[in-house]
Amino acid sequence: MKKFVERLRENILKIRSRVYMRGPKRLIRDVLITRYSYEAVAEGYASWRSRPWSISRLSSPGNILDLGSGHCINGVEAALKTDSYVVCVDYSVNMISIAKMIIFKKDVYGDYVVADMLRTPFRENSFNTILLIASIHHIPEYFIRRITSDLNRILRRRGLIIITIWSWRQSRFVFDLFFNMIKTFLGLLDFPRRFVVKWRSRRGVFERVYYLYSLEEISREIERKNLRILSRGYYSPMKRSPENIYIIALKD
Repeated sequence: MKKFVERLRENILKIRSRVYMRGPKRLIRDVLITRYSYEAVAEGYASWRSRPWSISRLSSPGNILDLGSGHCINGVEAALKTDSYVVCVDYSVNMISIAKMIIFKKDVYGDYVVADMLRTPFRENSFNTILLIASIHHIPEYFIRRITSDLNRILRRRGLIIITIWSWRQSRFVFDLFFNMIKTFLGLLDFPRRFVVKWRSRRGVFERVYYLYSLEEISREIERKNLRILSRGYYSPMKRSPENIYIIALKD
């Protein structure tokens, strides 16, 4: 029995070493899978998510960045409510094409950029508000600190960051979380709250990869960059049970 346990432990360590060696490549693959899916479902997604989230209206006037904007319904709403300039940024060409049409339709002063939030093409101190509405949860843990550093760089003093993330406490994730915990223990998974959510359409089934962080984890990363959290908790734009984490932070 003792030999069996030792052999099992050796095999687990071997599996872990193989997974960790290819970890970053798999994380990039997750990002690319999600990007491809949003390109494919952009039109249907924009139709389904046609109403802005009320939390976006808390934006400060000035230059607003909607990062991971999708079709930018939240950034446009923030710009309308505060009479501001908005920049919509998403890595999906199709999403940004729809964002462009919405900007013109709503007669908003704004621009639209196809870019990755891991490498934002903006100068320091560019924005008064940065919105990350249901976007940062597609970013693997490996890259989170890179993003929070960049947010701090491009946000102006006294500027706001408004973040929402799906909560991992939703009932639909219970069974997957249980198996993910086992996979993480065995070294087959780097992060236990990595979930694959499918979007079904007439064109097929498309996968989006989510990394669902806890409120404490995201708060810690925000505070590490000397951003002061003004409010945080759980939120639902549809007034159902709260299915999202939210954080509002200020750059002093």
